[in-house]
Amino acid sequence: MTLPTKHSILVVDDAKDTQLLLAFDLSSPEREINCCDSGEQALQILKDDKVDLILLDLYMPGMSGLETLQAIKADKAIADIPVIMLSASDNEDEVVAALEYGASDYVVKPYVAKVLLARIGNALRLRDKTIELEYLASTDCLTGLNNRGRFFDLSTKAASQANRAMQPIAMVMLDIDHFKQVNDDYGHAIGDKVLLEFSRCFNRVFRDYDIVGRIGGEEFAVCLPNCHADEALQVCERFKHTVANTLVEVNCKSTKPITVTVSIGFAIACSKHIVVDDLLKQADLALYQAKTNGRNCVVNGSQAIDNNEESMQTIKNLTELESKEEQLIAESHKLLLAGIDIEIGISNVLGDTELFNEILLMFYQDHHLDGEKLQQAFADGDIKRAKHLVHTLKGVACSVGAMHLFELSKALDLTINEEKEADYISKLQLLLPELSLVMKSIEEQLQLA
Repeated sequence: MTLPTKHSILVVDDAKDTQLLLAFDLSSPEREINCCDSGEQALQILKDDKVDLILLDLYMPGMSGLETLQAIKADKAIADIPVIMLSASDNEDEVVAALEYGASDYVVKPYVAKVLLARIGNALRLRDKTIELEYLASTDCLTGLNNRGRFFDLSTKAASQANRAMQPIAMVMLDIDHFKQVNDDYGHAIGDKVLLEFSRCFNRVFRDYDIVGRIGGEEFAVCLPNCHADEALQVCERFKHTVANTLVEVNCKSTKPITVTVSIGFAIACSKHIVVDDLLKQADLALYQAKTNGRNCVVNGSQAIDNNEESMQTIKNLTELESKEEQLIAESHKLLLAGIDIEIGISNVLGDTELFNEILLMFYQDHHLDGEKLQQAFADGDIKRAKHLVHTLKGVACSVGAMHLFELSKALDLTINEEKEADYISKLQLLLPELSLVMKSIEEQLQLA
């Protein structure tokens, strides 16, 4: 990802002389300064324009600074923008109130320009670092596609929207045919190149708002909102042909470019109660059917698989058998820590083991007390804090390869979202031992104990 080289700062102050002074003091090729007179104007600007940091006066006619701050932090689309409060008041209660409402800092007027610039610099660096970590936690580093965790989050939201609008939704599972043979014949560097070229095919075929993710290895998934069966079949066939006609250079004069094919299974849901996991399972069964049909084909799950229990169970058994065989092959070369799949974690950072260990250390430092914090939050009835803790844990667990912890965090996050209070503690009790196991593994891996 590319972080901004020029930051946009919004000054919100009803005093024109303060606006002019701040614009002068903050003037720099690295900063773009915009000013407005009121909280109401600021909220409109934030709705329309990209802003990286806000300097907000405490006392203004109309909406006060604190009211404006509350409105900003209540809007998910702009809540992450850092806000530095500016005021002539050094009243402790007002400082505390501003910080509790979510301000990043509080500066008393008249300010010292050098100090204000340093505080702005700190706030912007922290914002950039947060954006970078969120990107790492949600993106497959090799392909740039959504990673498994991010794909499930976005697909779940799309399914909820489809439920409300009573629209169909399609789920597609894709697997590159004989990908292991590519790695064996040409090496993992060419295998990575195949994955990258394959991922670029999605932009050529699918719609901008379709959700694409790399689920793991050579397996990918696509969620298509408001898509009927005939439309899904057409786009899958088009993607299959696009992949088959994509040449991958091997960087060797004596070797011709190679091509790969793809097996695709999809499923459609049109009910009022669409569940992403169930739809993915149907698409996965259709994908397995595509493989048994000879690969390089598309299978509509609703047509290819009989709905009787015996047929479904047979395919499930075959799928489980294939999975076990692949697992036995992988075990000979796959590094595992208790609770952490190192292969997934390292692949998320393009094979950089040193960077992976740094991310493990950051994960440990930031989250090794999350178990205690979650227990305390539930004990205090602070569900908002519990939700924030578990939502953050869910994202970063996936990025380090702690997939079981990710699934347990996801389950607790969903329970909180659905306000199933009776299930809070039972879900938490499942999560805590896994969190402890992961942290202990990191301690041993990094020799922290």
